[in-house]
Amino acid sequence: MAEELRDSQQFHVNELVIVSKGESIDVKEIFSELNLFDSLYMPVMSGKLIISDSTGLSSKLLFDGSEVLLIDVSKVEGSDIGQFKKAFRIYKQSDRMPATERTEQYVLSFVSDELLFSDQQRVNQSYRMTYMEMVERIMIDYLKIPPNNLNGVYEESAGVRDIIIPNLRPIEAIQWLAKKAVNMDNSPSYIFFQNLIGYNFITISKLLSEPDIIDINFKTKNQNDSASALSELSTARSFEVVSQSDGIKKTRAGVNAGTFIGFDPLTRMISRKSMSYSDHYDNMKHSNDTPNFAAQINKDGILNTAMYDSKIVLDTFSTARQLSQYVKSHDPESIAYGSRTEDYVFQRKALFQNLDSKKINIVMPGNFQLTTGFNVNVDVPFFGSKEEGDENKDPSLSGKYLIVGSRHIIKGDPATHETVIECASTSSDQEFITESTSSQTEALESY
Repeated sequence: MAEELRDSQQFHVNELVIVSKGESIDVKEIFSELNLFDSLYMPVMSGKLIISDSTGLSSKLLFDGSEVLLIDVSKVEGSDIGQFKKAFRIYKQSDRMPATERTEQYVLSFVSDELLFSDQQRVNQSYRMTYMEMVERIMIDYLKIPPNNLNGVYEESAGVRDIIIPNLRPIEAIQWLAKKAVNMDNSPSYIFFQNLIGYNFITISKLLSEPDIIDINFKTKNQNDSASALSELSTARSFEVVSQSDGIKKTRAGVNAGTFIGFDPLTRMISRKSMSYSDHYDNMKHSNDTPNFAAQINKDGILNTAMYDSKIVLDTFSTARQLSQYVKSHDPESIAYGSRTEDYVFQRKALFQNLDSKKINIVMPGNFQLTTGFNVNVDVPFFGSKEEGDENKDPSLSGKYLIVGSRHIIKGDPATHETVIECASTSSDQEFITESTSSQTEALESY
């Protein structure tokens, strides 16, 4: 029979075992802290285990990179609710130092085995299929992940492409393909990452459109009973605004406007395409109604979305080939299956910078459901004087967020489990888009 949840930071280690050469060693009683990491910008999960050892484990195991770590942690004993269970490869021992006369402390760093396996090989392969199908083939053929164990979410990419992967490690090859892929809405926002449910090859657009899994609030903690412990799982302990808006980064990344210059070495044609905010924002789905955009008019009286010299990207492109009769008759496959850099090389940088421009870190009670790729709804309290009846909510920070990174911190003494999530959004609960005024420009010029 499963025990009852009495505290929101409660956890139970079902298994914490190091599998070495010919033996398995239970380290459940000697670990001080266990950290688990996942991120939208990391292809695999990783972590660190802090050990307080008085048994001479280091000299017995040597930690040469062959050891396997088995982790099985749940919220309460005897239940698979909120359970995390996975095997990792220990790749490094560090920070080894004496703690007492008979005890030493050290850190074991571990990672999903697919990363180490990927680092030992290269992909020299040509494919003619969609980018999503290429990713699946690499995972099955090179990373040896069984088709029935791929898990995760895979979003179909647009168009069949003819690609030669240039001597890249398998995971590097997948990340390289992600940068080229666009979805059916022509959004170049694919990302490859591992979270608690598996590996994912999916667009930011798709992730942002998914429903939220929890409403995060900032209420006061109640007494420790079963009902309050469950409700406290959605109560934030603290939060930090990492970024809200950075005008310089947005301008330099081409978020507001820029120019793509394409050169086709086959037809020797050069083309310039002016890009504005809508070119990367409108072909995506978003969490909230109002974009993270501030309309600003500069000294020349021009809106920031029309300043096309803010960022200039030069790359090859293939659109010109569709107009060439010579290419159509002699090399039609380059038109049908060629990569279209004009669809992603400028827009991708802008859309990821736009996502990172609004980011908050939230410390939550331990919850394995809070993992990268899921959405949460956050009601950030309003700091300042309020009229009676006003909602205690900051619309500039509140709204639906995508979890772009999580860290689970499990400590043995005192026994606590906390989850730190990094959340980002391309939009907000604001009622309108802000716009600069002539009085602000006048103040700059006349003060």
